[in-house]
This record gives sequence, C-alpha cells and structure tokens, in this order.
Amino acid sequence: MSAPIAQVMPSRRSLLALALASTLAACARGPALVEEIDDIAYVPVDPAKAARLINAYRVESGVAPLELDRDLVRIAGDYARHLAEAGRMTHALEPFGGLEQRLKAAGYPYATAGENLGQGYRTIEQTILGWKHSPAHDRGMKDPDMTRMGIASAENPRKRGEVFWCLIVAKPRPAGATIPPFEGRHAPSPSLKLWSMPVPALFR
Repeated sequence: MSAPIAQVMPSRRSLLALALASTLAACARGPALVEEIDDIAYVPVDPAKAARLINAYRVESGVAPLELDRDLVRIAGDYARHLAEAGRMTHALEPFGGLEQRLKAAGYPYATAGENLGQGYRTIEQTILGWKHSPAHDRGMKDPDMTRMGIASAENPRKRGEVFWCLIVAKPRPAGATIPPFEGRHAPSPSLKLWSMPVPALFR
C-alpha cells in the first residue's frame, strides 16, 4: 500500500481522524495524507479480532497488550453510530460532546484516555494500517499508559460504504474510585489523549 502526499480528491475517499491533546489543549493538525486502498465490501469490526491485531502490534513494539473492555466497546459503538448518522467525523459531535463528556456521561472512571477515529476504511485491517501510517494515530495504538480498549464501526445509513471507526483506549481509575463532579485543586483531573489529523484515503 502506498501513501503519497497529494491533493485531496473530491470523490471516493476515506478519512482517518486522530488527535493527541490535553483536556484543554486544541487538537493538533497535520498535512493531508492520501492513501490508495482496496475498494472492498465493508466488514463490521469484531472487537475481539481487533484487540488481537492491535495487541500483536503492541507486543511487537515492546508494549503491554490491552484488555478488551465491554464498557468501552459500548461507548465506542454509540459514538461510531452517531458519527455515521451525522455523516461527519469529529472528536466532539454535538450534543454528545468530546471524549471527556462521553466517558463521564457513561460513568466510566478513567485516569487517562485516548481516541482514534477513522472514516471510509472498509475493514479493521485497512483501518489499523492507516493508523500505522499516521505517527499520531500510531502512538495512540501503542500508548504504554493505556490498559483497556474498546472499538466499533458503523456505516452511514444514507451512504453505503462510508464507514466510521472509533477506538477508545483508557486506563481506569482504581477500583471504587469515581470521577469527581468538579475538578478542584486537590482533585487531579483525568487526562485525555485525542488525535485529530485528517487522512484521506483513495480507493484503487
């Protein structure tokens, strides 16, 4: 698979969104990356298979594997479906908000968390390869601070083949800990790692 830098084409493209930032920092953006990928049928993601593929890559990179977390799978699935219904890729789709808001709304007590997004890729293999080609997304998959993961995909109900992907990685707070209702000076705030760099991918 080649990944030349080129102009974004107006049709038949895939986007890969991934951003790394602190809770209050703006998402970092990079140049558009155009990839040629096989135009094949969409295969809904199997979270267990995705975990095996991502963990194999982490182990090869000297990083401990992630545990598949059914709560994160559910949260990722809800957001992937919302993105597909909206037909738009963003880390903060209203009224659902950003990752911090979504995790808190779901009652997920995280110490740190991150999110990779993708649009247009048809299989988990294509999506992971696209994330590998993007340094920021690649760091997200291999982040040594994370211990859990959840992943999901969803197809735009009005545009066949426009698929949205959401990977959430996290390190939960200790058992019994809860996210405080506000972050005071004596209550350390959870940290977020969000990658946001558009990566159009052309089908061949």
